Order: sequence, then C-alpha cells, then structure tokens
Amino acid sequence: MTPVVVAHDSSLGRQARVGSWEELAKGTFATAAEHLARGEHEAAAQLVEIAVDEADELRDIYGRWPLATADWIRGHGVDADELDRAIDRLTGLIGERAMTGVGAEWPQFTDAVAVAAEACRTGADDAAAAVERARVIWQGIHDRAVDRVSGLVDIAVRLVGEHALGELWDFLMGDWYDIHARRYALDNQPWSASANQLMVAIVDGFHAHLTGTGRQGDIELIEEPNRIGFRFAPCGSGGRSLDARITDGAPRAAGPFNFAVTTEPHDWAWNTVGICSYCVHCCQLNEVMPIDRLGYPTRVIDAPVWNPERPVSTCTWWVYRNPADVPDEVYRRVGRRRNPDRSEQHG
Repeated sequence: MTPVVVAHDSSLGRQARVGSWEELAKGTFATAAEHLARGEHEAAAQLVEIAVDEADELRDIYGRWPLATADWIRGHGVDADELDRAIDRLTGLIGERAMTGVGAEWPQFTDAVAVAAEACRTGADDAAAAVERARVIWQGIHDRAVDRVSGLVDIAVRLVGEHALGELWDFLMGDWYDIHARRYALDNQPWSASANQLMVAIVDGFHAHLTGTGRQGDIELIEEPNRIGFRFAPCGSGGRSLDARITDGAPRAAGPFNFAVTTEPHDWAWNTVGICSYCVHCCQLNEVMPIDRLGYPTRVIDAPVWNPERPVSTCTWWVYRNPADVPDEVYRRVGRRRNPDRSEQHG
C-alpha cells in the first residue's frame, strides 16, 4: 500500500505534504529519496512532484519583486541613468542568467521533476540520481533568483536610502498583508487554527528555500511549553547574504557584492544593526504589520545578524500556542506596545 504523503491543504489551497511535524521538518527531495529506497515508488514520485507546488510561490514573487523594486526606485525620483548603471553593476556581479529571471529557467525545473517522478514510478535504476538532479536544478534557479531580488533591494537602499527600506517592503507585500491580517484575525478563526496554518506555511515554504548547509530543506524543530520553533541553519534565502557556507565562501553582504545590511536601528528591522535588507521583509510581515493590524505578532523571529568575522547564520521562527504569551520585549524591539485587549483574546 502506498503511504499517504500528500493531500489537499485548505489553508494553502492546494496539495501539500502531510505527516508528523518531525516528518515535515525533513526536506522534500530527501524524503522522496527515503521512500524510494524503501521501494515506495508512488510516494516518492508524489513527493518530487509536490516540490514544484512548494516552489511555485517563489517563482511568482521572485519574478515580480525585482521589476516592482525597480519601479519603486523610479517612483522616488532616482535618475534613470543612475539606476541603469546600478543594474549594470549588479548584472556584472551575479550574471546575465540570474538577471534574466526565474521564469526563464522554471521549465528546466519542472521538466527535471517530470523525469524524476517517472523514474520513481517505474523503479528505474537512476531514479535517485534523477531526484537529486531536480533538486540541484532548483537550487541553482532559486539562488540566482534570490541574488537578483537581494541585489535590486540593495540598489534601492543605495539610491533611495536605508530609511526607506521598510516602505519598500510594504510596497512589495501589500497584497500579502491584507491576506495575512484577514486570515489570522481572532474574529476570523480560533488561534489554534491560525497557529497550525502558520506552521504548515513555514515548513512548506522553507522546503522550497532549501534550508541547511546541505541544501535539502531540512528544518530543526524546537518544542517548548508555550511555543514551537523552526530553525534554519541557515535559511536558504536571506542566508545567502550572511552565510559563507551556502555561497561558496562569498556571502553577499561581503565584497565584491556588499549587499546592504542595516547600519542604524529601525523598528522594521528589530532595531538591530546588521540585519540584511532581504530579511527585513520577515520582520514586517510577521511582527510589525500583524502587531499594528491585529494586536499581536503572528510569528516571532530570532533573526541572524551579519558578522563579517564569522559569516555563519541561523534563523529561528517561533509560533506561540497563545498570542498572550508573546513577551513584551518582542513588541518593544519593533517599537510597539502590547494591547492586552487584543492580544489576549485567543481561541
């Protein structure tokens, strides 16, 4: 009998992996390989195929955000020639292939997944190699796309100013803000449902970011009495700015890239110096915006900080079992105060 490894998830609105949290903490490609080794060919094929669904949101935003960022920069009165020169510099650093965009390379990934899934289903001798080939292709596409996004955000900081970085991410994520705030409001659904959905979204999304030094998408689970943590060591996206282990010794916050990190405290970057410009969006989406709109953070993040002397990073996302248990310091570090009337009405 084929084990059930994927099913429809109503919060994601599509098929997704199922299993215990310990099972879901393992990367999707590695999990497919494990099922293949046990002779569970159909399960392995379904897992390889679900990797496309996990990656599809990144295909969307990594295609949109660079163009939208360039438009935002132009809208702030930056000289067109100056922007062109900055983009030319970025192209020289990360390459034409990265600057072409994720959409141009996406079919290579979906084709590789189709080949791998067929090899799994037929029990082909090279099925495991085909699964790994699909992962490697996605890793290259993902990392080039991250460099393009981070590079355009760096240009925004250089040409418009660090002070406007929070505004940029508000502009890029406005549609997400509305969905996030509406879904996780306490008058929409009990917090227990929201917490589960938030955790599902974490594992689903970070599989596609290929977290960890092995780039398999593995996540460390941390269970505490009042919260559950998901640790990425490192994250596969913001970690490219901060961690030498996943960038062939060239973290993008270092030369020759020198992608911007915060040089002053800002509410939208945990009032911490050294936060990479890409990671700012995690603070905005999970802490600042939901505190402002809902009265509590939906996820609490222990973010990595750039350390040029030791470019190694981990990032931990926490989901609290009760939003009333979120410490006051979490509010203070983003320049907010707890509103007990809103944060303690949990379900």
